[in-house]
Amino acid sequence: MTGLLDLASPLLTGLDRSLAPLIPAAGRLAVWGLVAASLSMALYAVLSPQQRLREGKAAAAEARFALEAYEGQLKEAMPLIVQMQKRALAQLGLVLGPAVLASLPILFMIVWLSGAYGHFIPDRVTSVHLSVEPPGMIVRWLSEAEDRPVAGSDTAARIEVSDPDRQMVERVALTAAVTSLHKRRWWNLLIANPLGYLPPDGALERIEIALPRQDVLGFGPDWLRGWESVFFAALVAASLAIKVVFRLV
Repeated sequence: MTGLLDLASPLLTGLDRSLAPLIPAAGRLAVWGLVAASLSMALYAVLSPQQRLREGKAAAAEARFALEAYEGQLKEAMPLIVQMQKRALAQLGLVLGPAVLASLPILFMIVWLSGAYGHFIPDRVTSVHLSVEPPGMIVRWLSEAEDRPVAGSDTAARIEVSDPDRQMVERVALTAAVTSLHKRRWWNLLIANPLGYLPPDGALERIEIALPRQDVLGFGPDWLRGWESVFFAALVAASLAIKVVFRLV
């Protein structure tokens, strides 16, 4: 079952693959940051009452200047303070709804990027740290030789969980670079797990899989090398540029 925020993922995956022969991963992430910023800011411009926001901004500035110019006692300045706060809250009320709706393209993009560029399954794995809840169960990564008894089998990497008596509890094929497998939760209506879910009535609650992260940059500290730094830098820069060029409030 696909989550609501996963609906755009097949389209984005197809477009990303078509760009892959032409643009390296870091360049594609910059493109996606620009696309997300453009869609989000265009949606905000359409949904937000720009004229009322400009008028409210001017009124808020007047109230602030009046308070800054006042030199009397604090008690007598209270009406000016209240007026300034009312103007600010009115601006917030006009912006909040459009801003939340305008963030949807970014949310769709982030959900897709976290799966497409977050982690990867190595071709040859000698050691992947695995943990399970509840503790006490035996979990292991099956080697290629163990997991492909039939020549030419296309079986993916697998994880096997057994109880302390060596009885099989769960066997999972890693067909996607997922770092956590658990029972279905309410938030999976928004973001689905591509591996599916653990049985709801089973003893096993969660499997944590420490897959390596993808590096899209070949320099800098670890936190800088992932998809987040390139995407969000492009997103913020493009959003600010669009706001300035089109004078959005």
